[in-house]
Amino acid sequence: MRRLGPPPTAKLIAFAILAFFLLWWVPFSHVLPDGFPLRFGTYRTFQASMIAMWAIVALGLNILTGYNGQISLGHSAFVAIGGYTAAILMVDYGWPFWSTIILGGAIAGTVGFLIGIPALRLTGPYLAIATLGLALATPQILKKYDGLTHGTQGINVRPEVPAAPGFIEDWFGISLSNDVWIYFLALFIALIMTILAINIVRSRIGRAFVAIRDSEIAAQAMGISVPRYKTMAFAISAFYAGIAGGTYAQLVGYVSPESFNFLLSINFLTTIVVGGLASILGSILGATGLILVPELPGFVGFIPGAGLPAELSWAFYGGALILVMIFAPYGLAGLFHRLVRLSRAYGRRLEALVVRSPSSGQTGAGPADRFPQNHPDAER
Repeated sequence: MRRLGPPPTAKLIAFAILAFFLLWWVPFSHVLPDGFPLRFGTYRTFQASMIAMWAIVALGLNILTGYNGQISLGHSAFVAIGGYTAAILMVDYGWPFWSTIILGGAIAGTVGFLIGIPALRLTGPYLAIATLGLALATPQILKKYDGLTHGTQGINVRPEVPAAPGFIEDWFGISLSNDVWIYFLALFIALIMTILAINIVRSRIGRAFVAIRDSEIAAQAMGISVPRYKTMAFAISAFYAGIAGGTYAQLVGYVSPESFNFLLSINFLTTIVVGGLASILGSILGATGLILVPELPGFVGFIPGAGLPAELSWAFYGGALILVMIFAPYGLAGLFHRLVRLSRAYGRRLEALVVRSPSSGQTGAGPADRFPQNHPDAER
């Protein structure tokens, strides 16, 4: 029987709706009437930018943890390296913002590679505790060397963040505010890093990562260099975190040692577990949940008479974590794929019932009509 699948244009329609939402609804919905339920203001646009930025970190961490099997609780340190690199180069040396983001990722990736070498001797919770020590030490190091990092006062990057390029208004006739311009910048970087992550996990490198995660002994037997690929995974993951840190400096306009505490690393790990390990979609869904779930009381407040106190924000977040772990142990991405499979199975079953129906006018199409009732291969 022919398998029932989605129409050829279903994915195109879904991508078109998503593109409309990201490229117009989020940045330009302020033109909608006041009080509209899904009207995005400056704060919601900032939240959307944060989702894009944390999705970059989650993508890199998922490559390390989900695909390669190495648990890291130190990614706030790599984000700090990227953020401080961008801030120092912009404020103290006048570098253009785009170059500082790239260099911040490169430096963070180099540090990740160097840390990945001694981490080869550690696995599981031992590696997690060692990287947690890195996350705990980074803020103190940033405070200690205040001649370079400006110490506890941090670095104000906002005056150095450029306005939207003039060619956007010249070509498209659109005048972008600073927050909308930064949103598009974060969205563009997240898109590039997502495409890169998809290509990595589908390549020979990604297959080697998965082989090592499943069994290092079997991977070695197949000729895979375990030390090489494990350090490579650490470097790639740290590179992603550094890119996100450089984007954070542009978005928030300020970096300080307190911005990158160890709780941030725990949130990153929570993000990929809730979203779904070894899943690109899970990284994006997890980042969305990390930002939006604590804001549920505010969203519910859009409904007349349904206002909720802001103190319930983290209660919502904790409750959501418990529910996901109970009802979606493979994360939000696993739940999504399961719903898709169920819908396709239901569609195939519905098609089979329609084909077997006498009113359909299609005789001989059903399994029961292919053989006589007394045939040994007839369906019983």
